[in-house]
Amino acid sequence: MKLGGTYSPFRARSEPEDPATERSAFTERDAGSGLVTRLRERPALLISSTSWTEFEQLILDGHKLPSLVCVITGSADLGVCLHTSSSGLDLPMKVVDMFGCCLPVCAVNFKCLHELVKHEENGLVFEDSEELAAQLQMLFSNFPDPAGKLNQFRKNLRESEQLRWDESWVQTVLPLVMDTLLGQRLKPQDPGCPPYSFWESQGKPFQ
Repeated sequence: MKLGGTYSPFRARSEPEDPATERSAFTERDAGSGLVTRLRERPALLISSTSWTEFEQLILDGHKLPSLVCVITGSADLGVCLHTSSSGLDLPMKVVDMFGCCLPVCAVNFKCLHELVKHEENGLVFEDSEELAAQLQMLFSNFPDPAGKLNQFRKNLRESEQLRWDESWVQTVLPLVMDTLLGQRLKPQDPGCPPYSFWESQGKPFQ
């Protein structure tokens, strides 16, 4: 109902008969009992966490669709991730999507999260509900604040986007591959060993 004050798709399509009753495009709250029920004639709510970059365009022109209200995470001010990993080794793809549209994140901590969420750089990491509540209070206490942490996190995310996948691979993965291959004393004729041209391009020819 609060969203209806800013975004028209969330506003009630018709006024309730009882002035004390609160209504949005999706639900109605009984003033007496406080019971919230879904409206029979409500639109469907579609939520996408994709970054919706130029590589992820999907055009549905010409398709007969029901009434839909679409919410894209890129239109938000902050994402919250409660994903935890049983193995401690898998990263939450929802955060990758949010970072793709420069959306800062508060994420619950686990073993390898630091590889993705850089605390105080592109978001915040929390251990429990009390810490998350404190972070939300801090981030939104003077909202919107052009000099606040949310805008700084967004700026950092935009700058990090300038490093493309191939550049990141060369900086991060290639040194590990080269060290491994050189450490194994591979010869150019060995299976899986890159050709001479590769090593020459890296300035590390075989001795």
